[in-house]
Amino acid sequence: MTDFQYYFHQLPCLDCKKTMVSTDLGWLTAAMKEDVIAQVAAIIEQGDVEADISVNVTCTKDEVRDYLLLNYYGYSEADLANKVKAEDEQEVADEMAELFADGSNETIYEHEITLVKCSNCNID
Repeated sequence: MTDFQYYFHQLPCLDCKKTMVSTDLGWLTAAMKEDVIAQVAAIIEQGDVEADISVNVTCTKDEVRDYLLLNYYGYSEADLANKVKAEDEQEVADEMAELFADGSNETIYEHEITLVKCSNCNID
């Protein structure tokens, strides 16, 4: 398995934009996390931020399987070694074959980050 970890990061509250809130970034490598944080910061700096922020995550050929199974199929890190359903494994293998048929060694996925409200703004 590649070096994926489940990350959270302090990002501004969706409503007040002042309070920092622990925000779910999902399963990423350390390099992906840094790139995602930079993209999110640039989007927030531009203003007019929506709840869902789309960023690009670049995956190498070696990272694609784990990225997809962790983020899109909902597997845990422990499941990747021996508890992946055969049909999910096949779907990922088929996608990888298609993605890398041209000989490329990396691909880009759209990755969603959902901003949350702080505890003061979350009170109805």
